[in-house]
Amino acid sequence: MMYNNMEDLPPDYEKDLSILENQITELFALLEKKEIQVLQLKDENAELRARIQNLQQQLNQPKQQLSPPKQQMSPPQKQISPPQHTNQQIDTIRVPNQQIPLATSPSTSISTNKRKCPKCGAMGFAIKEVNDKSRLISYVPRRIYAKKRVCTKCRYEF
Repeated sequence: MMYNNMEDLPPDYEKDLSILENQITELFALLEKKEIQVLQLKDENAELRARIQNLQQQLNQPKQQLSPPKQQMSPPQKQISPPQHTNQQIDTIRVPNQQIPLATSPSTSISTNKRKCPKCGAMGFAIKEVNDKSRLISYVPRRIYAKKRVCTKCRYEF
């Protein structure tokens, strides 16, 4: 139902109208505050740009003006020769008499190289490697996707 006259509004509508009017005034006040903030940020931005230009000009000045005069530089110091050995004995590396075990992997069985499903334990041909279309590696020379493994028995993806 449409009311043409604002005076004939029911009390519910008057409450809603006053609430909406308050919200509108609050939004306008907030808008003014934000506009002031925008102006302050623009001023700060302009100051920072001026500083950047100033620093770039200082950087682009000839190197002669920035470097100290050569007359003020200290003379080069004498080169210090390495200490000479008083003993004529040559230091040698001493190898221990113990036999050092070679580092090996804890288990070198063939089964460790096989793929295994972490959920059901299926191995070998039950595990398929498929493209993971959610992880793109490269566009050039063609699209290359990362690989993910899928168990054909339980359909677990890992």
